[in-house]
Amino acid sequence: CTVSITPTTCEIWAPTQAPNSVLKTAQQLLPNLPATAFKVNVMLMGGGLGRKFEQDYITQAIKVAQAIGKPVKLTYSREQDMGRDYYRPMAVSRVRVGLDAAKNITALHVRNVVPSISAQRAAVLGPKGDSAGTEGIVGRSYGIANRLVEYVQHPSPVPVGYWRSVGNSYNAFVLESVIDEIAVATGADPYLLRRQMLAGDARSLAVLDAAATLGGWNTPVPAGRARGIAIAPSFGSIVAQVVEISAPTATTLKVHTVACAVDCGFAMNPNSVEAQMQGGIIHGLSAILWGQVTFKSGVASARNFNNYPSVRMKDAPQISVQIINSGAAPSGTGQPGVPPVGPAVAAAYYRLTGNRVRMLP
Repeated sequence: CTVSITPTTCEIWAPTQAPNSVLKTAQQLLPNLPATAFKVNVMLMGGGLGRKFEQDYITQAIKVAQAIGKPVKLTYSREQDMGRDYYRPMAVSRVRVGLDAAKNITALHVRNVVPSISAQRAAVLGPKGDSAGTEGIVGRSYGIANRLVEYVQHPSPVPVGYWRSVGNSYNAFVLESVIDEIAVATGADPYLLRRQMLAGDARSLAVLDAAATLGGWNTPVPAGRARGIAIAPSFGSIVAQVVEISAPTATTLKVHTVACAVDCGFAMNPNSVEAQMQGGIIHGLSAILWGQVTFKSGVASARNFNNYPSVRMKDAPQISVQIINSGAAPSGTGQPGVPPVGPAVAAAYYRLTGNRVRMLP
């Protein structure tokens, strides 16, 4: 963030996802200047992903510029950025499912314990709690007659913030993993079980079918590999993915292909939609394979990419994307590519190894 303050003006250059918040922050810190004295220049972000909603770097730059009476350009090192971040909330979920004699799902009870991003910012939560704690489970079109989704706020001392796809990132993993476990327990095909449960949702069915076809769900799987499938609506869009993996060793896995179908209403820029799906998949894979930050005596473990790796080109799968223009209102694509990849990989891993992964990094 770069700040220039004079006796009559304040001008800010910042890569921000929230320019209105930057303006408000500056006005609060410089109450003696009139509203017309402020100007915020929004710069290219390089990557936002929720981190650049925050105001800490804005506040720091303004205060330093105030203190020294000169323009200031503030740049965080990678170590500062990672070590003093706003981290994705940890989450734990307890799920109970009821089946009838025909093995149909008749009841679903999910209880989520998650820190609240909003509450950390002094928001007063309503009776339903923080929507980020339940989004991705509440409102799903799966045909389950009896549902109860509960939110319990965890008063985490760790500063938490918005992360790509927000609550959908962990809640889709929970629900889609449960659906896969039910398919295994009842002897059902995970794809066909979802088709049955989505019978009243034509848009979701079209996306699910497209992903299954694109990913060769009904074709033989090469030796030493397995496939998994998941579907997740978020931000007005619906995304389904089929992944194919292998496990070169007992403690590693390799994601070879990801077939992705997306309905974002109408794709005004298909190339951009495809790129967002690809980026979301890579982002999600990085998180489920290595995305863990631990804390000791209040200090974060992650300091740079040597101990917080992400997917590199040698790790990246072949990604194919099919866009479905359903005619619905245009909707988001920056975030919906992330949620399905975790549960799809976990499902494939179970089929390959017999080990059910219920906890991600």
